[in-house]
Amino acid sequence: MYNAATMMNQLQHRMDQSANNLSNMNTHGYKARQSNFSSLMFQQIDNMLRFDADSPRMTPEGIRVGSGAKLAHTNILMDQGTIQTTDRPLDVAIEHANQFFVVNAPNANGETEQQYTRAGNFYLQPVNDNEQVMLTDSNGNPVQGNDGPIIIDHTFDQIEITADGRLETTTGDQRETVANIQLVQIDLPRTLENAGGGNYRLDAEGLGVPVDEIVTGIPAEAVTLHTRSLEASNVNFAQEMTRMIESQRAYSLNSQSITLGDQMMGLINSMRS
Repeated sequence: MYNAATMMNQLQHRMDQSANNLSNMNTHGYKARQSNFSSLMFQQIDNMLRFDADSPRMTPEGIRVGSGAKLAHTNILMDQGTIQTTDRPLDVAIEHANQFFVVNAPNANGETEQQYTRAGNFYLQPVNDNEQVMLTDSNGNPVQGNDGPIIIDHTFDQIEITADGRLETTTGDQRETVANIQLVQIDLPRTLENAGGGNYRLDAEGLGVPVDEIVTGIPAEAVTLHTRSLEASNVNFAQEMTRMIESQRAYSLNSQSITLGDQMMGLINSMRS
């Protein structure tokens, strides 16, 4: 009964993870998360009779008594999502895996920190008494350029993001590059934590490693983007539904184990009385 209760708790977390993946199927830049299990402590009760060791068998001798399993860790699947054309000038999709845009967003404590996202649906937000505009993500967080948050004058006729990450404006017949969007490379995506809103963060203190050793800036000449496009989530609907059904069946089986165990204990108590 204890083993079954432990497994039900862990399976609930797995179902919650699958449900979260399914609910973000249409979230641009979302990366699916996969839960991995590991066994808890177990012991092996060896055979008491010596001659059992000579009997033909395909399994190890003795009986293994386990304590269930737990969620060991959750991995972010960084597979590339499908590139969808939008024809919107401020929509861009990152071409390579493990690369991210940088935004300034509040953390759980309300403090502003650098976070990372694959969602390239950007917007312009008026600042400084509507005299300038700032490039933001869909949550209103400032997007980082190579020289900090991207804030430009609003006196342009057209604006778009180029394939090499430049923000270009057109005023009359004059075309000008006003900023470069910052991209970074993170080769250890398992170090990222989900910050909500399609953003990820690094807990440098918890990792005990400086952020500079994990996050590498990409030079402006090495940036390659898909313009007027967005990266769809990489959630595999069929795979997530299969995991959900497997988890639900395992949850039901463990629930039945608790019910049977309770009935057996009740039977034993009635026999004693």
